[in-house]
This record gives sequence, C-alpha cells and structure tokens, in this order.
Amino acid sequence: MKIKYLLAVSTVALIANSTVYAADIVHVSDPVVSAATFNWDGFYAGGQIGGSWARSEGSTWNDVNDAPMEEKPNGFVGGLYAGYNFDVGSNIIFGADTDFVWSGVKGTDSKDNVEYSVQQNWAGSTRLRAGYAMDCFLPYLAGGVAYSKISNSVYEAVTEKDFTKSKDLVGWTVGVGIDYAMVDNILLRAEYRYTDFGKSTYSISNMDVDSPIKYNSDDFRVGIAYKF
Repeated sequence: MKIKYLLAVSTVALIANSTVYAADIVHVSDPVVSAATFNWDGFYAGGQIGGSWARSEGSTWNDVNDAPMEEKPNGFVGGLYAGYNFDVGSNIIFGADTDFVWSGVKGTDSKDNVEYSVQQNWAGSTRLRAGYAMDCFLPYLAGGVAYSKISNSVYEAVTEKDFTKSKDLVGWTVGVGIDYAMVDNILLRAEYRYTDFGKSTYSISNMDVDSPIKYNSDDFRVGIAYKF
C-alpha cells in the first residue's frame, strides 16, 4: 500500500515539474524570409520587331502646279536596342535607351497625274526613361530625340518624269511601355511610341518642283533583351 502511494506521489510530482519546465521555455519562431526583389540596375541589349502607322502630308508644286498629297504609310520595323538602368532607390528606375530599326514603311497617293510616295528606310532614337519597379515588372515613360531616313518620290505621268530623293530627318519621340524580367537575365518589352519629324522640303531640281512633307507615326513594338 505504501509502495502504491509513493508511486502515485512521484508520478504527480514528475508531471508538475515537467509542466513548469515547459512553461519556462521561450518559443522562438522561424525567421520570415522575404523574397528578394529583382535588381534592374545594369546594362541590357536585345532585338525588337513591330509595326508603324504613319501620316504624311505634303504637296508637289512649281510655278504652275500645286498638287496636295496625303499618304498613310505603314509597315513592319525590326532592329536592335540597348540601354542602361540606374536604380536610385524607393523603386525608382532612371535609364538611357537607344535603338535602331530597319523599316518597310511606305505609302502612296496620286492626284492630277502626279504620283507621290513616301518611304521610311530606317529609324532610330536616343531616349531617357523613368519607371517604377514592381519586382519583375517595370512600367516606364520615355522621351528623346528621333532620327530617320525618309525617301520622297514624285512621278508626273504627263511628262513621264520621276525623281526620288532621300533626307535624314531629326525629330522627337515620346512613349510608354513595360519591361518584364522573365528570369534573372532575360527581359521582355512591350512599348507604344509617338514620333514626329516635323516638316521638311524636298527640292527636285530636274523637275523644277519643291515637295514639302510632314511626317509623324505611331509605333507598337515588342522586344527581348539580355541583361548583363
């Protein structure tokens, strides 16, 4: 009987002591590890393709003739782009970007026995960018200087004279887009831009004709780049 009593008292004492010891243990939770955000800082280069929808207004005129023209050139563009991003903190990304594309953009109009065509041979730009990083996404605004070689062709059916002259034009461009970091070194891009080259006059000496034109365009492009 005494043995049973002692065993019971010992068991109760052991349980009570274990409870007190457990209460004294401070539970330390596992540290919460937040996912690392993407680092946009650095140089990138890649390729792009897209489409361009332009508006060209002009005329061919001399002392006895004035033929106003309006074309809507359109076509595909494709080429290269490169740039550098600067992470200035607080998710703000500044950058510089340059690109060059070969162009198949062309439009034709005819009036009063005069055929008038405008073709963009190539185009490029150098721009500044500002964006707000949201981990792997970087929406941005961009703007800067644009340059292009645009050919102006005139054909007079009556005299069977034709002439083509090309000029290097300089204008301005603004755009909005988004970059997406698919993996650490692969960046995808989608972008819209508006470009305006103002007004330029093409003097056609052998036809005694001046041909002033205004040229602007809307482009949509997609690209893929490698981040170094």
